[in-house]
Amino acid sequence: MSALLRPVLRLACSQRGANAQSVRLAHAGDFAVGVKRRALPTTTSIAYTIPTDPYLLAKKFQEVARQGKLDDAVAIVMQTKTRSQSTVVWNLVIDAYAKDGRLSRALRGFSEMRRRGFVPTPTTFTALLKACAMSDSVNSQKVADELFRLMERHGVDASIINANSLLSVYQRKHNIEAMLERFNALPEDGPMAPSLATYTILMSSLRRELLTRLDKLSGKTEAAAAEAEGRDLRPSSSIRTAMLKENVHRTFDALLQVWASFAEDVERRLSHPVDGTAMLAVDAHIVNVVLKACHSVYRENRALGRKGLRIIEQVYGLDQTFGRQSSAPKEGAKEPILPLAVRVRQQSSGMNDLNRTPLIDDDTIRLTLDLCTRDEEHTKAMRFWRSLKTNFAAELQPLMKNHAERIDALYARLNLARPK
Repeated sequence: MSALLRPVLRLACSQRGANAQSVRLAHAGDFAVGVKRRALPTTTSIAYTIPTDPYLLAKKFQEVARQGKLDDAVAIVMQTKTRSQSTVVWNLVIDAYAKDGRLSRALRGFSEMRRRGFVPTPTTFTALLKACAMSDSVNSQKVADELFRLMERHGVDASIINANSLLSVYQRKHNIEAMLERFNALPEDGPMAPSLATYTILMSSLRRELLTRLDKLSGKTEAAAAEAEGRDLRPSSSIRTAMLKENVHRTFDALLQVWASFAEDVERRLSHPVDGTAMLAVDAHIVNVVLKACHSVYRENRALGRKGLRIIEQVYGLDQTFGRQSSAPKEGAKEPILPLAVRVRQQSSGMNDLNRTPLIDDDTIRLTLDLCTRDEEHTKAMRFWRSLKTNFAAELQPLMKNHAERIDALYARLNLARPK
């Protein structure tokens, strides 16, 4: 990965989700886990006909599980002969328990699957890692790390989907350092190259950490803890306040460095595509995560908060012709660089996966206009809006009415006639 992220691996963040005590591990088949395994149900409360092939069994399992009778659905699988089962069926069992947050049952399902001779697939481990992410067990992160290592032992080639599932476990456990370390270990190219989801998980986690640190700086978190414990809260010393501010700045800087790595990665894959490495999309959600972080930090540090405007210009562009005497380019001037989202859309033409991601939504527009208003950048707000109309007309059309009143006010503030 880019060297951009090397300085942020030590964020001085408390490992709230890590278990400081050693964990007594129980052996489960061919891997060690720190979660007690519960036996799967073998009796049902419903009448049914035993399926005679894997397809019918999978269909029956899904039908019963959708009725809210997961244990009955699993019992049907357990009572069916092994020759009528399959890897697909057991993946469904594990995934169903994962969605319920029942890690011990998901692990037992994995053991039963292996005992019957079925070979796990990447989908199997995605479901198991999802179970770790959804579980409240203090040992779920250790289990997830063990499962990820186990993939190689089973000859399963890990994909970025599996890596993202592991990152989701770290996210649930608030383990920022582990996330950054795992992220920096990912290769630039190939099936394990970071995806849009990878960057989104990481930036969302950093934003949540930023909010926590801002609460500490404002005294909300500590005041609530002091009240709960019945102790007096003395005023923070200037040294402590300075340390809290530094933590806020470092966390925000880490988030922006991840964004810089993401934008750099998008640019590189656009300019130098590599076989076996998927294109990177830019969507409204990941932009909104950064903009929300900028709004959160704005009151503490205006210079940090207004960096969101640079990101908006990078992704969506600003109409540089607005407010100028002449729209004709100067002689010898360089050709303007197309906004990142425009180039991604051009490159992804015909790629269904990339075309499904919305480039802009109501939140993107609202957050950008709000940031411009806070910074009194009304001309920049108009340039943003005009760029959307020029470069993203199709995406903007269904959203325009939601912002019409605000855009009217913007035209009035700038003493401009609203075009019909």
